[in-house]
Amino acid sequence: MSYFQRNGLYLYLMLQINFYPESDKIFFIKAANEYSEIWKKDRQKIIKLIEKYSQLTFKTKVINAVTFEGISYSTPMRLKSSYSSDQKETTLVHELLHRLLVDNNFWFDKKDTFHEDIHKIIDLILYDIWVELLGKDLANKSKDIEIGYGDPTYKKAWDWALSFSKKQRALKFQEMTKRHQRGE
Repeated sequence: MSYFQRNGLYLYLMLQINFYPESDKIFFIKAANEYSEIWKKDRQKIIKLIEKYSQLTFKTKVINAVTFEGISYSTPMRLKSSYSSDQKETTLVHELLHRLLVDNNFWFDKKDTFHEDIHKIIDLILYDIWVELLGKDLANKSKDIEIGYGDPTYKKAWDWALSFSKKQRALKFQEMTKRHQRGE
């Protein structure tokens, strides 16, 4: 494993995620362990696919994630405990894409459409990452679960992203990267 030094600390070059339960309740502990096992098993593949489809790299090298019962969120990373194992993995990838955009200085000017705009850009590559990582059936199921959250912006973002072919999505992601990425 490669390391680099920053401020006197040695850090991994590959993204590391530490999973912690919200409390000592067994439900949260089991979820933290399950997310940790998923990450241990598929970390290299997840990072490789995210970097392949986005053409971006993670600047953050360590993320602490808390398992709890609520809506998953990227910053700080909070992951829903009651998801199935498959849904835990697809959620982890989704939240990592949010972190990737933050790491790479993406900026969305329109406050009233921010939620939809950020999910449009994420969904341009998320579906293809899910397909390659877990298969088309699970990718479709996970997309449908997100649409079913009840927030209409998820459906709008998914419908928009999947109106393009795989090749068009890749080109659109690069176009949106140029539009929304700000200098460091």
